[in-house]
Amino acid sequence: MSPEAVGGLGSTAQPVDAPKRIRFPCFDGFRAIAAISVLVTHVAYLSGLNTRSALGAFTARMDVGVAVFFLISGFLLYRPFVAARYDDQPREATGAYFWRRALRIFPAYWLALTVTIFVLQVPGDVPSAKDLLLYYSLTHLYSLGNIFGPILSSYTLVTEVAFYLFLPLFVFALSRVGGGAERRMRFDLVALAALFVFGVTYRVAVAYGSFGLTRMGQLENILPGWIDVFSVGMALAVVSAWLSHHNAREPVWARLRVFPAASWSIAVALFVVLSVWIGRPSSGSPHYTFWEDLGIHYFYLAIGFFFLLPGIFGPQRSGRVRRLLQYPAVQWLGLISYGLYLWNETWLEKYVEWTGRANGVFPEPSPFWTMFLAVFALSVAAATVSYYVVERPALRLKSLVPGWRSVPARRG
Repeated sequence: MSPEAVGGLGSTAQPVDAPKRIRFPCFDGFRAIAAISVLVTHVAYLSGLNTRSALGAFTARMDVGVAVFFLISGFLLYRPFVAARYDDQPREATGAYFWRRALRIFPAYWLALTVTIFVLQVPGDVPSAKDLLLYYSLTHLYSLGNIFGPILSSYTLVTEVAFYLFLPLFVFALSRVGGGAERRMRFDLVALAALFVFGVTYRVAVAYGSFGLTRMGQLENILPGWIDVFSVGMALAVVSAWLSHHNAREPVWARLRVFPAASWSIAVALFVVLSVWIGRPSSGSPHYTFWEDLGIHYFYLAIGFFFLLPGIFGPQRSGRVRRLLQYPAVQWLGLISYGLYLWNETWLEKYVEWTGRANGVFPEPSPFWTMFLAVFALSVAAATVSYYVVERPALRLKSLVPGWRSVPARRG
């Protein structure tokens, strides 16, 4: 997966190997679960399950998958950078990094957006040229009248792209820190703690302010509103890279047989507590209190943290749940999970239209499982085509931009 190493700027040194990439085999399974959980919460909302069943208190909170995706991004994207710094190895060139990120996010999104608007005609009228520019460039979250877009959850992709842009700046700032690897590691954790505190402060200010529901939703979902979640994923990357740098044994707790079950049990318990605390959501868009709004966000962060922890630390080939996460069918769903995330809302809208259940703004109550299975099947089919026809061929273009510098990371 690593781009070929090339000569560095102003260097006559021979090419060197790129930093070793460590694979985390549970992560495709994590992606599959996160994507399906988002699909479940969308279907539960439009089918009416959230308001007519006791299960609605739980299905309404399954958008926790978004926080899981952001934690995964923080961990997987930051880890190669920080590992290169600790090992004094070449790091990915900024241009190659941006090129790889663009190939990962835009081609599949452009396909889904084009088909959604011009073929399936969701949400109906073709947007104006200005709106189309905002949607195709993934900048619509910054425009008050276009927060959600034809693909409703694409606002989260705007935040993801903003994190892609932010990360090299953060890495560059930390690369100015000299000293040995241990000093760098401590400084990294301090910087990430500061980033987390900034995110908390920003969230509190937005939740406490009088911005109105629409503006508040916009402010909460741009990058500063999620930087605390990304920073936790990045902190996990620091710890993981530091252990690898020293070839150190993991902490005792990570090697305990009960560790995975305990971590996942805590995640489930937190999810249940959150669902019961918030209770059954009201119809339409519920207005949360100050504490409920903050509680949802930080419960999601904690749930995602304990959910991912056994996939980062401990023996990855042991335990029933880890083996299930690495089962070929689950891994394959994780492989196409981006398409599953992109397509599910489009097919959900079309299902409501085709079954004639639309009644004003919200559909009439529909059988949850019938709707879920239909939308899941359509989304998997579209995601499969997207991956094999668009995503995988696009990723083959990553080597067009040289990926690794031939000079070691700065020692200080």
